[in-house]
Amino acid sequence: PALGTVLANEEVQDGRSERGDHPVQRMPLRQWMLRITAYAERLIADLEGLDWSPGIKKLQTERIGRSTGAEVDFFLGSSQEFEAWQAARAAGGVPEAADRDVLRVYTTRPDTLFGATYMVIAPEHALVPQLTSAEQRTAVEAYCQAASFKSDRERTEDESKKKTGVFTGSYAINPVNAQPVPIWIADYVLVSYGTGAIMAVPAHDQRDHEFALQYDLPIVPVVDPGAAKDVDRQQVLDGQQCFAGQGTAVNSGKYDGLPTAEFKTQITELLAAQGSGRKAVNYKLRDWLFSRQRFWGEPFPILHELDAQGQPTGAIRAVAAED
Repeated sequence: PALGTVLANEEVQDGRSERGDHPVQRMPLRQWMLRITAYAERLIADLEGLDWSPGIKKLQTERIGRSTGAEVDFFLGSSQEFEAWQAARAAGGVPEAADRDVLRVYTTRPDTLFGATYMVIAPEHALVPQLTSAEQRTAVEAYCQAASFKSDRERTEDESKKKTGVFTGSYAINPVNAQPVPIWIADYVLVSYGTGAIMAVPAHDQRDHEFALQYDLPIVPVVDPGAAKDVDRQQVLDGQQCFAGQGTAVNSGKYDGLPTAEFKTQITELLAAQGSGRKAVNYKLRDWLFSRQRFWGEPFPILHELDAQGQPTGAIRAVAAED
């Protein structure tokens, strides 16, 4: 606020501006964004025809960060209401946009659903007010306020920092086993990636594992690493070591013994049949903000439509190449 301008993540260090050392705070603003995410698939496909080195193409592909997985809806009602919700979903399917009675997550590992022992939402998630109980409101507001002073880079790239979070006081119901799962808020989850919420599987994700140890949350292994290198199989099965690779399913009911790839396919099909999930594609690429308040502005031509009297209609359109 002291600088009166928007800063990039690279310009924020330890919650203060690189220039002037002023406190920095995250605020919701109406700004112009370039919806480059709409072109993600085309950006990947068109790399093939470019006269670029393989190394540069690889970097660009990783920057776009295409991944495949599943969107899964966790029910936010009571265990008594869950059966009726599940029946309605089985009949009607998965709605395009998530309803207020679910917490939707994106995961590349739907095969680990049986190992989800808690959930995490970003401090900026739209459901924070709804999910925060009266008893937890003061703690949640204080945590979200503290998170607003951190850049996305600070929140995700410094793995040496201790994970922090706060319990919302609410639970969601896992659609594959009907178990209630506590919902936490933590700043290592970004609202701009995926759905801004994750199902945490501490036995098979390092960040989730560290968080679970910090807050004494359950760790349930659901992937047997077998003879995988550089891992102690028994420690993984005891929940003492995190294993993020592929193996065979354990602690997953009738799916025990299935290889990871096959289990992914079957559980995604089950979610679709239940109306509680579906296949999904996600990208690390984000829409580009270009309305930063700098005195030199941004060199983007914007064509405003005019009516017959030469007055602005309020509509804008893209300029074709021949224009």
